Amino acid sequence: MFAKSILRLLLAVLGTLCFAMPAMSQSQPGTGVLLPPGGADTGLGGGNAITGTVLLSSGQRLQSHVTVRLQTMTKGDRFSVTDDNGTFVFRQLPNGEYTIVIDKVDDHETFRQRVEVRQYNGTPPQNYTLNIRLEPKGGATARTGVLNADLANVPKNALASYQKAKQSAQAEKHQEAIDQLQEAISEYPKFMLAYSELGVQYMAVGDLAKAEESLTSALKLKPDAFDPLMNYGITLVRLNRFSEAIPQLRAAIKQKEQTAIGHYYLGRALAYQNRYDDAIAELNLAIQLGGNQMKESHRYLAASYNAKGDKQHAISELEIYLKLAPNSQDADRLRQIISDLRNSK
Repeated sequence: MFAKSILRLLLAVLGTLCFAMPAMSQSQPGTGVLLPPGGADTGLGGGNAITGTVLLSSGQRLQSHVTVRLQTMTKGDRFSVTDDNGTFVFRQLPNGEYTIVIDKVDDHETFRQRVEVRQYNGTPPQNYTLNIRLEPKGGATARTGVLNADLANVPKNALASYQKAKQSAQAEKHQEAIDQLQEAISEYPKFMLAYSELGVQYMAVGDLAKAEESLTSALKLKPDAFDPLMNYGITLVRLNRFSEAIPQLRAAIKQKEQTAIGHYYLGRALAYQNRYDDAIAELNLAIQLGGNQMKESHRYLAASYNAKGDKQHAISELEIYLKLAPNSQDADRLRQIISDLRNSK
């Protein structure tokens, strides 16, 4: 009875993430995602962060202070400075595409890498981590994360519509983005990235049927593409098609094992399939990788423990969740469930 009550409450948990970015940083229990002290507050109004560690070509941490530039598409550049351990951070980032640039290190090539930040309504802020290895001048070609092989053969008009859609998505104008992505696909029906992004935009507006259709089209063009594979699995979870979601999520996680959100959704799917031991393992891994940002995992851990008859662990997980989300809309109901679990013992 209690497990069913908790699971009904968990159905209220909403939100998805698209990952086309570096993995989330490791965290210590109870501390959340580890960020270096200080760091640049970008003033852009978001809740996300990008952190990085700069290494020399030898693999040794950069021990001098260098300027790191964060390029934005519409709001100019922001700057941070590495600390004594070669670490930097940019905070308060909204959704959007950013480029990290390091171009004033003596005898080293300019470094550039694109990072795409995504956080949808109802999901926790994200922290993206980079390990940057500088290349000496005259050696290997400077690294760049801007080039994308999937864009190599895209016609000019289709590419222009796709880029407009990305800007619209960054401004959270999802319907405009959808229309522009449809234009891109009309120009180039084999545009895998456009189908993938279209699925993300349909997810953002809650049209899961069309999201599934778009992501399936992307995977027909490139079956092993990480982004549509992960988002297809998430869409299936949100459609309550858990047995179908599990192999999709496992395939995505196999490519990027440090993806906290992938382990979280896999844990959700396993819990609803009554595979509680597997669910507990995945949800704990999501917390290990994502820290307090994966706080929703504690709700599903509570349900899984309770279904196994472990009321004490169920109570503990709900208490942790309420500490992390004291203003949750169903906080009073969760407190009542805790009380009922205690009385049932």
